[in-house]
Amino acid sequence: MNVAILGDLFINNEILQTELMRAFAGAGVKFEYTFLSDSWPLAPRKKSEEISGFVGDEEDTRKAVHEAEIILTHTAPITRRVLAAASNLKIVGAACSSPVNIDWKACTERGIPVLYAPDRDIVAVAEFTVGLMLAQSRNISRSHKSMMAEKRWREDLYLNEIVGMELGSSVIGLIGFDAIGSKVAALLQAFGARVLVFDPSVPIERIQEAGCEAVDLDTLLKEADFISLHCRLTKETRGLLGEREIRLMKPYAYLINTAHGELIDHDALYRALAGKQILGAALDVFEAEPPPPNSLLYTLENVTATSRLAGASIQAAENGARVLCAGVYDYIVNKNPPRYCANPDYIKYLSG
Repeated sequence: MNVAILGDLFINNEILQTELMRAFAGAGVKFEYTFLSDSWPLAPRKKSEEISGFVGDEEDTRKAVHEAEIILTHTAPITRRVLAAASNLKIVGAACSSPVNIDWKACTERGIPVLYAPDRDIVAVAEFTVGLMLAQSRNISRSHKSMMAEKRWREDLYLNEIVGMELGSSVIGLIGFDAIGSKVAALLQAFGARVLVFDPSVPIERIQEAGCEAVDLDTLLKEADFISLHCRLTKETRGLLGEREIRLMKPYAYLINTAHGELIDHDALYRALAGKQILGAALDVFEAEPPPPNSLLYTLENVTATSRLAGASIQAAENGARVLCAGVYDYIVNKNPPRYCANPDYIKYLSG
């Protein structure tokens, strides 16, 4: 089978090929490979009329998939035009937790399943979330900036009014209790923290079994010292935390977001931070990525901001490729319906 491997600088060609060979070991399937250069420059992801979140060049991708029966990618643009160049294509696999870089509709029209790798970065995001809590509340990021960029020793960072609580003595509020949220809870409980959870979609018993307390949103906002977002972005959750919700937070509370920038009304958040209504925020995701040069974000000292790094770890890259290639094997060799299929209408296509 001809496989087009379209790696990038995070999940590169070698990782994708290694995991494919491991998944198919002993299956008697022979592969011929076409590789797209995985040395694409690091740059913000781009958007087209069809898809968002891709990195690379559409024309280069078209050339690489000409003979492909299988496409393995991470962030390459799989547009309708790219798909039209791949007349033999049987399956598209993206080693992403959410493959926004692929035109699902065009794949479905061709009867091509889009496989992906959910939960590849559970541990990576959970650990990063705790890291942001520490970096923001304990002034790690501010002290680093003053020491390295300004060569300034800041004893004022000892001020009680800007020093946060230890995690073990804190109340942590988690909005969302999916795989990542529950992992964050377990990590924080190891510190000794009390964990509140708001997630109407999760049975209260499950939250309690995890040693956490199920509460309504207002209670969580009022009682938590740290509030961390881990819910999906839907019509109902877009702008979930607005001016009213932020005003409910403690004046010495922190807001942490490694989920989706659109969950927060950023104008309301910036006003709260500038007015010292809350002590600070740590953000890995934003309404616009990257934030525009005139963003109020850059005027605030009580913010730790990172460039969507939460899911980036060696293990996350390997996990994504491993889960993806196992799914490809199960579909190609075992003839099973795809377990992790990003275009659910594909199943309807199969049934006619």
